[in-house]
Amino acid sequence: MTNRLLKVQDLLHKEIALLLIKDIQNPLIKSVTISGVKVSKDLRYSEIYFTSLNKDNKKIEIELNKASGFIRNELSKSIHLKRLPSIRFTYDDTAERSERIENILKSDQKY
Repeated sequence: MTNRLLKVQDLLHKEIALLLIKDIQNPLIKSVTISGVKVSKDLRYSEIYFTSLNKDNKKIEIELNKASGFIRNELSKSIHLKRLPSIRFTYDDTAERSERIENILKSDQKY
């Protein structure tokens, strides 16, 4: 991964997290934490990974993707790139998967 791509990912991560705190009024989205950003090599697409303490992750994902146009518009005011990537939000289930694997490993050790 190039240094520029890493910088763009980091910048998007910071700016989107700030936007969610400051500008989004939806109470479902207020409980969201951005856990990662992945940008395509040509900087056209970005996948924003989020976690939430709220268990209704599908509903939150739908709400975030509805707000992606607004978020992208606000980002264009603060980030000056030749091409601002399109944004798609995806729930990050890494913590749940690792917990499930850990529980499986613990249960196997008892035998």
